[in-house]
Amino acid sequence: MVPVDRGRKVMLAVSAALVGFILLGGVLGRSLAVEGTYSFLKLFNEVLYLVRNNYVEPVKDDALMEGAYRGMLEALDPQSEYLDAEDAKRAAKNVRSGVADAGVVLSKRRGYAVIVSAMEGSPAQKSGLGTGDIILTINGKSTLWMGAWKATQALQGRPGSEVRLSVIRSSEARSEEVRMARKLPLKSPLATGLPQPGTGLLRLGSVQDGDAERVRKALSTLKAQGVSRLLLDLRSNAGTSVDEAVRIAGLFTGPGTVARLTNRKTGTTELKAPASPPVFTGPLALLVDAGTAEAAEILAAAMRDRASAVLVGEKTWGMGTVQRVIPLPAGDGIRLSVGKYLSPAGKEWNGTGLSPDVLQEKGTGPGTEDRQLRRALEVLSKGSEERKAA
Repeated sequence: MVPVDRGRKVMLAVSAALVGFILLGGVLGRSLAVEGTYSFLKLFNEVLYLVRNNYVEPVKDDALMEGAYRGMLEALDPQSEYLDAEDAKRAAKNVRSGVADAGVVLSKRRGYAVIVSAMEGSPAQKSGLGTGDIILTINGKSTLWMGAWKATQALQGRPGSEVRLSVIRSSEARSEEVRMARKLPLKSPLATGLPQPGTGLLRLGSVQDGDAERVRKALSTLKAQGVSRLLLDLRSNAGTSVDEAVRIAGLFTGPGTVARLTNRKTGTTELKAPASPPVFTGPLALLVDAGTAEAAEILAAAMRDRASAVLVGEKTWGMGTVQRVIPLPAGDGIRLSVGKYLSPAGKEWNGTGLSPDVLQEKGTGPGTEDRQLRRALEVLSKGSEERKAA
């Protein structure tokens, strides 16, 4: 028989006790008896033992365990993460690290923070940062050990204060340092235009509280100018207000379900637009790209399903989950994805994105023609001609 040293005996005893506790349903009063639990914990114990006794340098147990927690949560999806006690408290109360920020929405990719979208006019956008750029460090701290929420907090601070980033741009292979001054959050960029007779262009750069009323007024102005078909530009829009996305969708769909939220415990909840008639009912095309995310994806999916809008451009990011902060007994916690959004027709896009009806890649280089805009205008014109023929 191969002898078992004292350290391994102790760890086996601890693991056995933990397994027994779990199988008896003792953790927080919940029954966690899962088939295979013992074999998983036995393997975890073996890995823990090997690391403690064979790694090139001594490692503290609490560091190993925290790494295990973080890995478990981030293996689920980019928005789930483990939070220490201080962060868990702040996240539960939705407390920011400062009133100013860099103007970006973040996710995780290859372990590091990645920019989903940089708002027009923000410090990040003015520094040339955009969708797909990897943030390696924030003020010298690696984002490898930060979840998306933690990295977002690290970008916040006092107005005018400097934040230093080490980034790898999506178009390059080398890292570079980018410095910028934090600014107060901007209102959603909103602009209108008449690219063709009878065709209106409405650019919405985010989805924030109050935007539905701003969009309603813009639509009324465009209609007064003789607009009968509309191009809504949602590129690089990673708006965060779901309620406002529902209200904006209602301006085109009228009352009824514009999205669904599904949860393993509570089932499916329908998100309904206000009981008011639509403001615009003409032909619609939506410009989308990889920077279209979160609330903007809810809006795009609703308008495709309910208002027959045609999506033109590139596949969207695929960010469609709801997170909940769940406290743990020691004061730390987890930020866990507990729900996901679906289109009115019941289709999901989280992790995959919304595929455009008409695929059109962007042009590259300064001064390049906006090929996506041109293609969307062609789609709108063709659709109008087909309607007249019918």
